[in-house]
Amino acid sequence: MNLKERFLNRLQGKEVDVTPVGCTTTYGVVDFMTKCGYERPLADTDPLAMTELAMAGHTYGGFEWVKAMGWDIVALSEALGCELGTPKIDRQFYINKFPYADGVENLEFPSDFLSRGRFPAFKEHIKLLKERVGDQMAIFGETEGAFTCAANLVGPEQFIKWAIKKPDLLTKTLEVTKQAAIAAANFAFDNGVDFFVFAEPTSGPALLNPRLYEKLVMPVEKEIVSQIKGPVVLHICADTDPIIEFMCQSGAAGLSIEEKADLKRAVEIAHKYGVKIFGNVATATTLFSGTPEEVYKESIKTLENGTDFLCPGCGIAPRSPLENIVQIKKARDDYFK
Repeated sequence: MNLKERFLNRLQGKEVDVTPVGCTTTYGVVDFMTKCGYERPLADTDPLAMTELAMAGHTYGGFEWVKAMGWDIVALSEALGCELGTPKIDRQFYINKFPYADGVENLEFPSDFLSRGRFPAFKEHIKLLKERVGDQMAIFGETEGAFTCAANLVGPEQFIKWAIKKPDLLTKTLEVTKQAAIAAANFAFDNGVDFFVFAEPTSGPALLNPRLYEKLVMPVEKEIVSQIKGPVVLHICADTDPIIEFMCQSGAAGLSIEEKADLKRAVEIAHKYGVKIFGNVATATTLFSGTPEEVYKESIKTLENGTDFLCPGCGIAPRSPLENIVQIKKARDDYFK
């Protein structure tokens, strides 16, 4: 069983020898850049640099699947007109201006969407990545989800207010970003990825009432997943306990959750729906500023709590030390000795 077969078997609920280990969010880590010789911001836009940094996660971090499509979660927003701030070696692309803050009357899904932004570079990058990994490792693509993209277009604060006071404007915006999400994921599958991750930080309970998630977000996610050509993993930040059951009903094959969520409970609920859990070693604390011993212990505990895929709970902070990151795989290897 190679790494790709192990990953896909676990995702499909089949038997595997050990729990797969990797990262299912962003891992633009400075130590990886130093090791592979390709740094951001070049690795944010150049297909070869992007590919080498993706491979560094496997070569130096021990990850058993690799990421395509960059080190941020603004690709949809960029292609729909958001102005981005300049990335640095330890800072990813970010939203610098909300293009539809004054209204969405003129917002439409552009027919040339997949020719915009970094999608042409992503196409070449995925091709290079496929040449490197062949059928030995799974590749995943990732962008922001439709709700987070919509918030980027009009401004998160205003968009959350629309969820309560102007649902018609919210629905109009989501209609466009829904098309963008479907197009991006199917583009990735057409070019050879094995699964696709939607990061939806703006739809988490820290920002949006769980009742509104059920009413406004879950139906959109369900529709998006139903129109995508391969398996989807849904990532939502912070404490997702209040919405974990709704997330399971989205149709996603897997859920990526942070350490703030109750992992045991999430696994129990998810398995009732045939959904797998990715997570949830703490990125902002343990991986970033903890000791290697603390990362190792937390990884063992995560395995004991039943995770299906041993991963960081969110995107890895760029300055996280490599000596911490490698503890995740070490813990997995020792656990299954």
